[in-house]
Amino acid sequence: MLLDQLTLEEKKAFWNIANLLASSDGSAREEESILEQYNEEMGTGFEYPVASEIDLKKELGTLSGSSAKDRKIVYFELYGVAYADTSFDDREKQLLDEVCLALLITDDVRETLESSVKTIFDTYRKLGDVFNS
Repeated sequence: MLLDQLTLEEKKAFWNIANLLASSDGSAREEESILEQYNEEMGTGFEYPVASEIDLKKELGTLSGSSAKDRKIVYFELYGVAYADTSFDDREKQLLDEVCLALLITDDVRETLESSVKTIFDTYRKLGDVFNS
C-alpha cells in the first residue's frame, strides 16, 4: 500500500524481512498472496530468498537509517504479512518485536499501526464475504 515510497535498498531489506516473517511459522501459504502483491506494488520482481540465508541484523541495519516515516511504513506492512493468516506464533511475535526495537517504533505507534492493519484486513474480509455470498 505504501511501499512504493521506499528506496530500492529499503525495498530489498523489507522484502527479505517479509519473507523471513512469512516463513517463520513453518508455512507461508497464506502470506504468499500478500508477498506477491507487495512485490508488484514495489515494482521490483524480487526473487523469493531462502529464509535461512537472510541476515536479519543486516536488513534491520539497512532500515535503521531510514526516515521515521519509512520505518513506520515498513513496520505497518510487515505486520500486514504476519496478520495475513490472522494468527501469530511465537517466532512471528519475536521477529516483530525485534523489528520494533531496531526501527525505534514506540509502543503507541506500534499499537496504532497494528490496529490499522487489523481494521483494513477485517474490512476486506467482510467485503469478500458480501461479494461472494
